[in-house]
Amino acid sequence: MSYQLSNYKDVDATAAPLVLQYYKYMDQEDFAAASRLLEENHELLKPYIIDMNGINKIEQGLYEMWQTASSTQAVVITEDETEPEGNFGQGTEWFAEY
Repeated sequence: MSYQLSNYKDVDATAAPLVLQYYKYMDQEDFAAASRLLEENHELLKPYIIDMNGINKIEQGLYEMWQTASSTQAVVITEDETEPEGNFGQGTEWFAEY
């Protein structure tokens, strides 16, 4: 269930000036210049960019984590403030209606 984005680097001194320039272009709404900067420096910036495949891995990991959490935890709601009877597993949440 573990999804790791292992081929991506944090921005360092090598890429920082390009990243800063990219965001300046974006702030100025000069999208053509921002796109040109990415195209001209694609190979240099490639290790720093999370692409759609990476986003899909993150989404899949979150979905599977939600499935695991929802199958191992229970929620019990009672009509009054009395604690529910029964043997509920650890991680069970109890909500009392007022």
